[in-house]
Amino acid sequence: MKKTVAYFLSAALAVTALAGCSGGDKSKETDTKSGGASASPSPGASASPAAPKEPTTIQFGNLYPNLDMNNPVMTELQKRTNTKFDPITVTGDRIQKFDLWLASGDYPADMLVLPPTYVEKYKDAGAIIQLDELIEKYGKNIKEKYGKYFDLLKGKDGHIYSLFVPKLATEPSPLLQANFGVRYDVLEEAGYPEIKTFDQLFDVLQAFYKKHPEIDGKQIIPFTGFNFYGNGGENLATPSSEGSGMLNEGGFKVGSDNSLQYQYRTEEMKRYYQFLNKMYNAGMLDKEFFTLKPEAAVKKITENRVLAGFFPSWWVQPEVEKVMRASGDTDHLFAYFPIMFDSSAPNNSFTSALTRSNWNWVISKKTKNPEEIIKLLDYIFSDEGQILINWGIEGKHFEVKDGKRTVNAEFDKNKASNPDLIWKEIASPFYGTSLYLDHGTKLADGDYATPTTKESVKKGYDARTNEVLKAYGKEVWSDFLPQIKLKRGTLGELSEDMKAEAAKILERLKQLWLKESPKIIFSKNEEEFNKLWDAFQVQLDKEGIKKVEEAYTALWKENVEKNAKYFK
Repeated sequence: MKKTVAYFLSAALAVTALAGCSGGDKSKETDTKSGGASASPSPGASASPAAPKEPTTIQFGNLYPNLDMNNPVMTELQKRTNTKFDPITVTGDRIQKFDLWLASGDYPADMLVLPPTYVEKYKDAGAIIQLDELIEKYGKNIKEKYGKYFDLLKGKDGHIYSLFVPKLATEPSPLLQANFGVRYDVLEEAGYPEIKTFDQLFDVLQAFYKKHPEIDGKQIIPFTGFNFYGNGGENLATPSSEGSGMLNEGGFKVGSDNSLQYQYRTEEMKRYYQFLNKMYNAGMLDKEFFTLKPEAAVKKITENRVLAGFFPSWWVQPEVEKVMRASGDTDHLFAYFPIMFDSSAPNNSFTSALTRSNWNWVISKKTKNPEEIIKLLDYIFSDEGQILINWGIEGKHFEVKDGKRTVNAEFDKNKASNPDLIWKEIASPFYGTSLYLDHGTKLADGDYATPTTKESVKKGYDARTNEVLKAYGKEVWSDFLPQIKLKRGTLGELSEDMKAEAAKILERLKQLWLKESPKIIFSKNEEEFNKLWDAFQVQLDKEGIKKVEEAYTALWKENVEKNAKYFK
């Protein structure tokens, strides 16, 4: 849970860091084109024979305790949609809260935002309603955004129970970057080589380490990893899939025949273990690779002892780079490369699902206003709604210059000095959930749906970072990445019986690889390495991994077949 929340919050911060303003446009009239609800007549308009309709109160589950329900965007959103929000704020452990709500039946009366697995749980318990007919009647923008992909909203029974946006981005997010980081000064001394393979990485690090074995009396660490849980797990699976360029789906390698193989049984994983073993025997791997706690990792990096490592951006940027930038140290920041075993091999590690389904919106079975709720959600799917929740309000948070939206300079400056300002100005209940279109998505006006563009990201770079990027002929770190590919499927839900059995097997396997991996990687020579690796494979078989592989392979093939029509 901790990692999920950390990742989710970092994704939200990525949106806010470059978010500014709204599609508040100039119009305050009925949004008939976008499907929004009618606003009250302007003072100069002729009187209507009927009294203005009272706003519909919508009670919903709010994920953000620091959300200001009366901020400018919230005020404008409620005005445009003729609604009034009544938040039930989730505090503490979200998952525990969702379980308690479901068990007691005391969940919000109108709307909830849930992870996909909990959408299924609430659906099975009869706590949420089908959305098919509501979308058919009131979901003009939902249907328009999905187009030919509309069926992706449907569950296994053919009905729609939650809402989330499709992937409409025509270019990768400029915030995206590879996870292998190499320090600026190391690259400068080597003449700024673009490191593409692990062999190149080894040579560059070894050359620098021989010249500079210590700093301030402390030993330099050529290569370390990311250790959120302090057990080394994050240093293995994802790096090996990125390093091999293979398509990874939930810890399984997807084969050319769409069969799934547990990642710790693959040749790709073995090759990454061999690279780490080579680093270890050269004295260049962090001795605390499997035991380093996050706080200790931050300390080592900010002491300028670490030359390179596997560093997910959602950890290194807010946790590490923030500390270094605050101290004025920009020479020891990291450049981010997609490093592989073979630079000529296709890189399939940067893939995306056809939809963005992480925190999905559902309608409670207790609601008395399903039509008004779906109208609200449909408004969020409109271009105007996306501009509002992403950009803010024109004139206050953004300006339109030469037909392009730009973040208001004063607001941008104030936001940079006060990160909490986003909550008081722009954040909404939909913030960071599955209703935000991706960075890189363009709306019907040809401009971006979010303020996160190459230009906005570049504005946040320091002079040293721009200097390093210029040496490589790049503008942002995402320029190093291959084109993002759409995945032909995702792993669905197993039956309850198989899910329970698979969970038990996978937990045993996790404990096994956590125990055996240090022995293999810290082995003294090739003979010992191979002996330990082979013994590890035998143990994986004994624990029943083949049964899990068969179950997940069946699910994967079913999903690929379902999505085949989108890849013709």
